[in-house]
Amino acid sequence: MRSGPGRMLLCAAVALPLALAACAGGGDEGVEPVKTSACGPVVYEGEGEPDVVVVSNMPRRGGDAPATKHIVDAIEFILRKREYRAGEFRVGFQSCDDTVAGRPDAGRCTGNARAYVSTKSVVGVIGPFISGCAKLQIPIVSRTAAGPLAMISPSNTFVGLTRGPDARTLYPDGVRSYARVVTHDTAQAAAAAHIARRLGAQRVAVLSQRAVDDEYAAALTAAFRATARSLGVEERTFDWPVQERYTELAASVAAFAPQAVYLVGLPEGDADTLIRDVKAALPDVEVITPDSFAVPDTADELGPIGDGLITTVPGLPPSELPSAGQRFLREFGSQTGSPGTGPPEAAQATEVLLDAIARSDGTRASVVEQLFATKVEDGILGSFTFDERGDIDPAPVGVYRFRDGRIVADGVARISLNR
Repeated sequence: MRSGPGRMLLCAAVALPLALAACAGGGDEGVEPVKTSACGPVVYEGEGEPDVVVVSNMPRRGGDAPATKHIVDAIEFILRKREYRAGEFRVGFQSCDDTVAGRPDAGRCTGNARAYVSTKSVVGVIGPFISGCAKLQIPIVSRTAAGPLAMISPSNTFVGLTRGPDARTLYPDGVRSYARVVTHDTAQAAAAAHIARRLGAQRVAVLSQRAVDDEYAAALTAAFRATARSLGVEERTFDWPVQERYTELAASVAAFAPQAVYLVGLPEGDADTLIRDVKAALPDVEVITPDSFAVPDTADELGPIGDGLITTVPGLPPSELPSAGQRFLREFGSQTGSPGTGPPEAAQATEVLLDAIARSDGTRASVVEQLFATKVEDGILGSFTFDERGDIDPAPVGVYRFRDGRIVADGVARISLNR
């Protein structure tokens, strides 16, 4: 973590993933830290003593550690810029780890959430990084008995955290305290339908990879079809099986005469063959894919076959950030992180949480109320609110093109999820 003048560690200084089981000594009279080995010491560089604590919940070891280091650095950057204040409240910060032996751990996720809830000075959580951890923590922090406790994620994209049958089981008291500044998965399918329409497509063929059995493909397929119909675009869904050649499937697709094809599934194994056969049957067709294709290795492996392919990714490409976002990148000095899940999202989440605390009366319930009343104008991620489910609205979706074996930003689509 970065250091600066006047930096105060309200426990003995230790490095993550190591932390203290308890705090001792001077400097911690004004705040109760989270007392778990998963959390580092309280960091505070402001005047006097902190009044409240916010925590981050990230995998700080293993494969995700490089990305989450930049996220935690971005959180501290915003806290330092705001002099560790949220209105009249002085804010301390603890960085907490949800891994065991370098891997995200369900028990650690659950234990962390319970520790946050039981620590009275904690008024907000930034994270978690992984949707699976959020699924375990939301039912704990959203309970009325917990406050409820505000949670804002810069990276979770699983739609079931806020919508559908999964979400109905995550809020046992019916109280929403979780929001996210990144777009959920299925919004990119809605964006894909808008992109197809904007390209002039009147008919779109959806090639769905085992849509009945695959949750990812099924959700994207359903969202695309619903949005396409609402836009007056005719769609027809074809099954995308795993096989050596797709000449027959491509012929069936060509008979439908679509202007665009939406490939829904994973590229591993046979996507190159599928794209080659579809393009042979329909040389001028636009091929659109979801974020499963937005991997540099995929672009490299597809090579010339992939040229012109469009792919969508929840969130904003760094190059498409508005002026406030570009200023943040210059000041922070890093663009590290995948589109939609990097330092800009973490910085925006931190600003939103600090603003909610500043408008609140200091109680957890009041912070949650103000979190859901958020109206950002010209922020790091632009202008947005949260809907009643906690989803960012409008939802930004990055649009990319494959060019010469590379993935290049090609714009952004903003989707209103509630219209």
